[in-house]
Amino acid sequence: MNNSDINKIPIGKLLFKRLSKVTKSVFGVPGDFNLRLLEQIYEVPELEWVGNNNELNAAYTADGYSRINPHNFSCLITTYGVGELSALNGIAGSFAENVGVLHIVGSSALKARAIADDGNEMDALFGTVHHLVPGKHTFRQDHNVYRNAAEPYSCFSESITEEDILQGTVQDKIDEAIEAVVANHKPGYLFVPSDVAECLVTCDLNKPLDLHKYKSKDLNQNEEKVLNLLLDKVYKSQNPGFVADYFLKRHTSQVIDLLKKTEWDCYSTPASRGLCLDETLENFKGVFCNEKSPMGVFESIKKHDLVLHFGSKINETSFRYSGQNNEINNWLANQDICFLGREFAMFGFKKELIKNISGCKVFNRFLEVLDYSKIQKVMKTNAEKSKGQLYSDSYKLEEMKIQKDRLFEQEVSYELSKNILQKGDILLCEMSSFAFELENIKLPSGGRIICQSFYASIGYALPATVGVCKALKDYNMNNRVILLQGDGSAQMTLQELSLFLKYDLNPMILMLNNSGYTIERAIIGATSSYNDLTTDWDWQKMLEAFGDSNKDKHETFRISNYDELKKYIAEKGTKPLSKLHMVELILDKFDYGNGLLVFLGKKKANEATLL
Repeated sequence: MNNSDINKIPIGKLLFKRLSKVTKSVFGVPGDFNLRLLEQIYEVPELEWVGNNNELNAAYTADGYSRINPHNFSCLITTYGVGELSALNGIAGSFAENVGVLHIVGSSALKARAIADDGNEMDALFGTVHHLVPGKHTFRQDHNVYRNAAEPYSCFSESITEEDILQGTVQDKIDEAIEAVVANHKPGYLFVPSDVAECLVTCDLNKPLDLHKYKSKDLNQNEEKVLNLLLDKVYKSQNPGFVADYFLKRHTSQVIDLLKKTEWDCYSTPASRGLCLDETLENFKGVFCNEKSPMGVFESIKKHDLVLHFGSKINETSFRYSGQNNEINNWLANQDICFLGREFAMFGFKKELIKNISGCKVFNRFLEVLDYSKIQKVMKTNAEKSKGQLYSDSYKLEEMKIQKDRLFEQEVSYELSKNILQKGDILLCEMSSFAFELENIKLPSGGRIICQSFYASIGYALPATVGVCKALKDYNMNNRVILLQGDGSAQMTLQELSLFLKYDLNPMILMLNNSGYTIERAIIGATSSYNDLTTDWDWQKMLEAFGDSNKDKHETFRISNYDELKKYIAEKGTKPLSKLHMVELILDKFDYGNGLLVFLGKKKANEATLL
């Protein structure tokens, strides 16, 4: 080693050292373009390599990990082309759902890129690189073709270059990638050419990462305008209602403090369950999602002369505005409603839109300057004070005609709310028919619901549960994890069951076995063969096939009626989990929950489902 190299370390080690500031696990799949990089991870004992079974599952796993990681960050590593493209669907989901994931790609060597860019066509013809698609009408390959494909799904995209190495800017680029992912709640890309991982570069490992760029207190002109409008409306209001949406997730304690002091009626949204407020607060009224709200929630929110919809994440499956319900249209048109999103504010529904703002900065300043003495005291009757969360009456079992020989989805919903869910439990739900029942699930204190309801890529939840469990383990959190998993979607990403066993992760998996694709059946083709599974799998023996043949790490249960469900709950369902539970719930293929039918417009929210 030369004297000039004494204060230098390999790029790979530098990358993993910086990652260790914001994560404890790195997910992915090895490939020949990232092997020299992966070798460097063993030089950083603070990190653990978690090898997935394929790249798509790695992306889903990283997504789940980021949702639990206190830094809202995760990382996966794939190889050039074939690996990164396999992961792209998962990365697109993280982009749509606003989840911070850094995707590191081991890309083609700098030398190969130089031949393609600067060599003659004959050099390019005989210098092709495997995994890289050929160019159109040229012998030259475009080494950025995959990077360009990922551009729409990332908040940051950079490659380490020879210039970075020569000018000593490699660490700047690595740090910028990490900071961008955390600050923007979005995936980012960092491409590491296969021949640079071992190159020595200067670094400053003591330099802190700037993970709080969004907390800058200086407001621009638009942000000042938004703040003043909000304060004016709050001071004039006699009965405000507060909707805490997804982008308040980094302000949970502040939101709870605000709602305790003001006693404003408050609501969560399908995207924010357990993220932004404690749903056991006395003034919590339910989950607001317009005409799809559980029974009574819309009636409650109509009573407010001002609705503060803060942290707004507006999309089809969370805000649930169709424009087809005249009552909702009239209410929104006349309601004094203020939206404060991540990058916009709106005063009145589709009226005054203000862009070029940071919602986080505005909310922080709002809390700093809010004068509680100017807020009018909300007068409530004793009956109003005693009324807790509003939810659909279709989940009151005394109104059901229970059939002893079968199990209904609504019975599972009821038991989740009443008995299974314990303080701090994390409930993951696959994009299954059950996802539309979640608004009627009562969350205990510290509880949380995770569902990729907007991007809705089936198969997401099982690998994401691996990530959730691994993050809890990494950061010494003891929350139970419960996965509601459809059998059809499980067949997409089943391989990651092996990771539960390998890393001693013990969720409760409620496998909803209804022999097919229930959402699609409810839309069209209820009896069409394309909505059937190719075959019914034996879930009771699945984990044995993945290596736990003696059942040292898992238990299995098969439940086909309500009495069996209640027995499982009484004996096992509320206790800490020392083993993975595979709980197979046998449901009818045409068992459509009320929530799904409401979402599809085939029932109204105030129509109870009597079985």
